[in-house]
Amino acid sequence: MLQRYTCSVEDIERLRYPGVYRVKFRCGDVSIELEFHEKVMPPLKKGGNATIVLTDSREECLQHYFCGKGSVVSYRSIGETYRAVVSIGGFLLVLKSSQQLDLKPLDEVYTGVSVS
Repeated sequence: MLQRYTCSVEDIERLRYPGVYRVKFRCGDVSIELEFHEKVMPPLKKGGNATIVLTDSREECLQHYFCGKGSVVSYRSIGETYRAVVSIGGFLLVLKSSQQLDLKPLDEVYTGVSVS
């Protein structure tokens, strides 16, 4: 499994926990929200670009600036939108798409993020 998304940063929201942010990405017809601590990612700017990869290959993931192993904790459809939630050590990645995703609950996935 390899899902690669080329994204732009739509919004950056500071969360209540010090140093933790939620970044909203637009990746074509897919939207991704990712929580992360400022010490694990380079500074992101609104309008900036990033590549996000979901894969079952550790080696593929390690090619990116950030690599985290997580588990799919939820996958469901809401109307015409498919939504997957991945927990990466307690930080959440929420992926929304109009297309069905190749994910199911309890799948272990690697998430790689590179900023360009």
